[in-house]
Amino acid sequence: MSDVKEHRLKHVDQKRRRLLGRIGSLAGISILSPTFLLAAGKNQAIAGSNRRAPSYRGVGQGPFDVDLRLRAQPDTAPILPGTPSEVWRYTAALIHGPQNTLTSLGESYPGPLIRLHRGQRARVRLENRLPEDTTVHWHGLHVPSDVDGQPRLPIKPDEDMTVAFDVVDRAGLYWYHPHPHGRDGGRVGFQSYAGLAGPLIIEDETERALGLPDGDQEMILVLQDRRFAGDNELTYLGGTGSMMTRMRGFLGDRILINGRPPEIREVGTQPYRLRILNGSNARIYKLAWSDGRPVTVIGTDGGLLARAQPQPYVTLAPAQRIDLWVDFSDATIGNELRLVSDHYRAGMMGGMGGMMGNMMGGSGLPAGARFDLLTLRVTHRSRDGRSLPTVLNDDLKPPHMTPNTPIRRFDLATQMMRGFSINGRQFEGTTVADDEIVLLGDTEIWEFVNDTMMPHPMHVHGLQFAVVERQKIDDQRGWSELGGGLVDAGLHDTVLVLPGERVRIALTFTDFEGFYMYHCHNMEHEDNGMMRYYRVRS
Repeated sequence: MSDVKEHRLKHVDQKRRRLLGRIGSLAGISILSPTFLLAAGKNQAIAGSNRRAPSYRGVGQGPFDVDLRLRAQPDTAPILPGTPSEVWRYTAALIHGPQNTLTSLGESYPGPLIRLHRGQRARVRLENRLPEDTTVHWHGLHVPSDVDGQPRLPIKPDEDMTVAFDVVDRAGLYWYHPHPHGRDGGRVGFQSYAGLAGPLIIEDETERALGLPDGDQEMILVLQDRRFAGDNELTYLGGTGSMMTRMRGFLGDRILINGRPPEIREVGTQPYRLRILNGSNARIYKLAWSDGRPVTVIGTDGGLLARAQPQPYVTLAPAQRIDLWVDFSDATIGNELRLVSDHYRAGMMGGMGGMMGNMMGGSGLPAGARFDLLTLRVTHRSRDGRSLPTVLNDDLKPPHMTPNTPIRRFDLATQMMRGFSINGRQFEGTTVADDEIVLLGDTEIWEFVNDTMMPHPMHVHGLQFAVVERQKIDDQRGWSELGGGLVDAGLHDTVLVLPGERVRIALTFTDFEGFYMYHCHNMEHEDNGMMRYYRVRS
């Protein structure tokens, strides 16, 4: 639209670098301040404990097994060849804890891998050195509501917040990212796109006893798409296609793995574990192997499955994680295997929809395009001896349901010229309707009904749930080629609801009262209204 301008993310360092980043504001027009070299904040807000005691006492009780500092700040990072790009990123320091708690994913912008162990008590000092409010959401973790990183508890610029929680979740791949919402609208898409995201792994003794590939045989892969202009400047929204982009979700024209273009990785004749996070704003990946072999899934958002599940391909929506096993034990030196995102029809217009999107400021890599993600080249022989366990988890317990388990319905809809809604409502802060109040200790079935033309990956904060039913209630409007790759087994915190689908999940509200969020994790959709609070009370 003509009144929507392109905006730039400014950064000034000791060398007075010139303006590089062009990252747009999601709501209204704002030029971000270049005053980024801020002194350490003096004020700290202390929040949270998952002990059922007053929060101040809970936080004050140690000892803490892990003590971290996590800072959000402007920076530069090498992404493409040539000039480094201006980004926002997380940096971290280990104050106390095991030496493997923090691991860098490389020289680019993603935050470090945080590795925790079930049963630990963790304390994290969150430092905001950005020119606007931010939060840190512990995506998928079962934590108190005031630790969850919600927009109702923002960290102001140049201020700190300390959070403490017990690590109670199952072993698995989780992640952390911002979740702010300002007076003019959501900022999740903007801040995450600027680079604020990182993976988090929880380990436990049960998983460790399985002897799954680790060390160099464990690959952490964060999938994202970005768009660049000029001298490697990141661009986001802006231009004549902004309104369409907000409705469809942002799609970049370059695919990045851990903040860099796809690359060749050398492997040996042994099994590998690929732990993959879709950290993109809106892109859905259709993961497949280039030689057509089955994709062996061993885990999802909430950890390992009961048994490995072979798939022809895997559909991975924004915020979802997948855990894969691939074995090169019988491979020949020089063999190559590529992990690809295979083509699929995206919407009723199919390929024509992609061309129309490009004409209106969309991506040069439309939804459903085929592209390579990772090349694995066998370069050496290894004697590993590991094999895929027959049983991965014999204690996987979904929420207990009965014929009397209540069903709560959520209609996902488009609001003409106003974005998206859930049950006809858009984001209203902590204002909750009567049908958004649940009772502590209850198990419910939530039913998401998608009456729009686009998929919606629905995320529920604060817990893991089981997908118990998926039903086609209407024509899937051009997205049906993703259906065969959905992995509904195991536990999840995000479920993809395709157009014309009704999906039911079972979830139990344990331990914590308070406000939590549920929303579409297409970041432009949640920033554009498809996000609400629910309240847990006694």
